[in-house]
Amino acid sequence: MKIKQYIKKYNILLQWWLIFSIINLGVVGGYATDLVMKINDADFTKLSFVIFVIFYIFTVKLGMNIYHFCKNKNLSTEMRIETAYENNESGWFTSDILLTIGMIGTVLGFIFMLSSSFSNINATNLGSIQHALTTMSAGMSTALFTTAAGLICSLILKIQLFVFDKHLEKKEKNVS
Repeated sequence: MKIKQYIKKYNILLQWWLIFSIINLGVVGGYATDLVMKINDADFTKLSFVIFVIFYIFTVKLGMNIYHFCKNKNLSTEMRIETAYENNESGWFTSDILLTIGMIGTVLGFIFMLSSSFSNINATNLGSIQHALTTMSAGMSTALFTTAAGLICSLILKIQLFVFDKHLEKKEKNVS
């Protein structure tokens, strides 16, 4: 009986923990397959890593908010729900910031690609064309990696926030 009560009380925390564990498995998989090194080599702005760090910090922050929501018995349920909603607002804002940083990386990658590729190109010289294509690929890979990082991290953070918000809505209906 005690285990069922524990699972019921900490259900949302256990759901967050599952998502967090999957994220960590993805990080380990990224290192094992050298994806992290490929991103490091390709993204000259390093905005992808800025996105990953912000995402990870706010995922942990959300987990702490969920833990405090489940653990705090000193406040009424209404106050706990209101506090949790207020704490989630920064997470929703951050998920939009992750998208924005990804788009900034996209623009910077395209600017780098277009400004440095065609400035010294000589159509009759095969070497200058190869150099232009190499430079273009560096800018394009930055654009694509930062876009992907922003989209994926924002999506995963929004999923976590959505799940917690739905849990809060259900708790709110039970209180009313």
